[in-house]
Amino acid sequence: MQSLSPELVRFAETHVPSLEDLRVLVLFVEGRDRWFDASGIARALTMSRTTARSVLDHLARHNLLDIRVTGDVRYRFRPGTADLEAQATALVHTYRRNPLKVLHLLG
Repeated sequence: MQSLSPELVRFAETHVPSLEDLRVLVLFVEGRDRWFDASGIARALTMSRTTARSVLDHLARHNLLDIRVTGDVRYRFRPGTADLEAQATALVHTYRRNPLKVLHLLG
């Protein structure tokens, strides 16, 4: 089995420290133009709203999400740099091809 690139390992360790972060990132990358709020994330991924809010705050602090304030705070996948976008997309694609390889980083 081919190992992950050092850049991808660094990205995962820095930006995606937990399974919950990974699950939310996957949802954002695969629905990249869609806006989500904490309640919608919680429903879609069957997690608590508190957990969803915490993960959204973490991903936003790491410059991976665009934020819009309406009746609620909404987020969408819009990394601040092309490199962040490429690494996030690569991590999700790797996870879809070989989940255990990525989950091993989180564990």
